[in-house]
Amino acid sequence: MSIETHPGAKPLLAAPPPNWGELTLEGEVAVAVRFLLEQSAVTIPAMLFRRWEHTHGTPETLVIGTESERIVIEGLNLGEVRAALDLGRLCELRVNYTTKAGARPGPHIRRITIEPA
Repeated sequence: MSIETHPGAKPLLAAPPPNWGELTLEGEVAVAVRFLLEQSAVTIPAMLFRRWEHTHGTPETLVIGTESERIVIEGLNLGEVRAALDLGRLCELRVNYTTKAGARPGPHIRRITIEPA
């Protein structure tokens, strides 16, 4: 038995966009990724990413390596961000961490830092 009123039917409303970043359309690949920091925005061509490592814990970390820089993302539920990187769909990532109860589901980005490799 399904909870949906019309199983298999197209939803009336589109899912809201993620509040932690932006993705390309299905089937498209991002050319660059923009990281929105507290005081600036940094855009890095996606082809420069060499590897990324997702470490579970509290907080979770996602470390993205390039030849000259290391991007460190701290937060919770970062699997969706990692999946977007795996598929080449991540266009923009921003801090969205809030201490309010009942926050939206999905990744919670607490901090993004970019440091020399």
